[in-house]
Amino acid sequence: MSNGVVKLPRIQETIEIKASRDRVWEIISDLDNEPEYWWGTQKVKTLSKNGNVIKREIYQKFGGRAIVQKVILKPRDEIEIQYLEGITQGVKYLRLDSANEETQQLAVKWDVHFLGIYRLVSPLIVRHVRQGTKDALQRIKGVSEGRTIKKLEEPVKKSSAR
Repeated sequence: MSNGVVKLPRIQETIEIKASRDRVWEIISDLDNEPEYWWGTQKVKTLSKNGNVIKREIYQKFGGRAIVQKVILKPRDEIEIQYLEGITQGVKYLRLDSANEETQQLAVKWDVHFLGIYRLVSPLIVRHVRQGTKDALQRIKGVSEGRTIKKLEEPVKKSSAR
């Protein structure tokens, strides 16, 4: 820890997807629909776009404060997401590699750290981010392969009256 920053271990997850490179790229590069796959993201607001460089704010389901990002699209290969302002700083990469024409490898690598009070619970956040990444990759795989994803429903409250 230096300057009040706890550097997290890098998180890297990969999944094999039975779909064309174009199909997978179409899904992961549709930044406005990111909350459909990354359920920790509540909403996305594009601030500016200059070619393949997008500046945006995302709002997480916890905390509700804006996180400013710079997204760099490297068509059909990689998405680099730089965390510029907010509780998260660092970078996340989504890298697409072809095993063959109909089989893709999608890798996600996080190299981030958290600021403020969040640095105290970094081990919990790491587990949460790792599981969220695995889940997002499964949803991306499912849609790429032609399946639909189901949103989690709000838990039903049990009645106390019997």
